Amino acid sequence: GIYKDVLDAFVYRKLICESAEYHNAVFIGRDPAGEIRHIHKRSTAAKGGFKGNAPGSQPEYSFHWTGADDTVFLFEAPIDMLSFITLHKPGWKNHSYAAACSVSDKVLWQMLKDQPWLKQVYLCMDSDEAGQSAAKRIAEKLEKNSMKHEILVPKFKDWNEDLLHFRKEEAQWTVSRP
Repeated sequence: GIYKDVLDAFVYRKLICESAEYHNAVFIGRDPAGEIRHIHKRSTAAKGGFKGNAPGSQPEYSFHWTGADDTVFLFEAPIDMLSFITLHKPGWKNHSYAAACSVSDKVLWQMLKDQPWLKQVYLCMDSDEAGQSAAKRIAEKLEKNSMKHEILVPKFKDWNEDLLHFRKEEAQWTVSRP
């Protein structure tokens, strides 16, 4: 359900590719110099499949997008990040986004260090217990550091499920329209 032009923007920046051997989606995290520091792979198989970080990946440089404004959004997974962008597309390239590929906050703190213009943080973790517990933990750290922040909670389990429900409703509306 992710819009093609959103994916194309990440592919153009060499942040998403496909592995030759297993055809996994590969999400790449780079440092400010453009060096690859993190690789997260996810199976494209319809049922289940593999997902995980490559050995030696540095979580502080996990999959992310650097924008020009003062806003950053933190997600658990790359698919959720891309789904959220699809759902909130107008002006999306101006914002910064990061997928922790876990419930860690290391990539967020690295982005705040590397991009001192970031002043507003949106924590967009899954709506399950682990995700919301992580969001509260990170919010407390942001509060101690006097960072403006807000917790955004998906309606369903995660932002990809929200997108899939939206796309299903969109398709039903299109089909039923006279």
